[in-house]
Amino acid sequence: MSAPFFSTFSAVSELFVTASVFYIILSNYRGKPFAWKFATAVIVFEFSVNMLYMIIRMQEVPAESGVGSPYALAAAFHGSMSLLMFILLVIFTFLARSADKRGEFYFAERPKLTFVLLGLWAISVLSGEGLYAVNYLL
Repeated sequence: MSAPFFSTFSAVSELFVTASVFYIILSNYRGKPFAWKFATAVIVFEFSVNMLYMIIRMQEVPAESGVGSPYALAAAFHGSMSLLMFILLVIFTFLARSADKRGEFYFAERPKLTFVLLGLWAISVLSGEGLYAVNYLL
């Protein structure tokens, strides 16, 4: 089956969003000021494109997959993780910006939190890319 344009755009853009999130967080972890304008732009893009895509896809889960099917469970996992990670990105952007105003480096001061956040982000993105691959590439 050929992938719809919006699916491909979302899958590719999520890789750029992920690279951006890792850059924003890791640069602050390494002692650079928090890139809050860039983070805000990423949040707006993520909400406008990728969250919209997921809302649309929730309505299109194939009927043959069934509620308890492995595909439906994987889609539910990915959707839940993506929503959680989006909310956490917004919260941590606010916290990191507030710390930055005080001259602190939010992520550098919280290494465990930083790497747990990045690990969860990676799981969320990999689950989405996996769903894309299963649907359109395999």
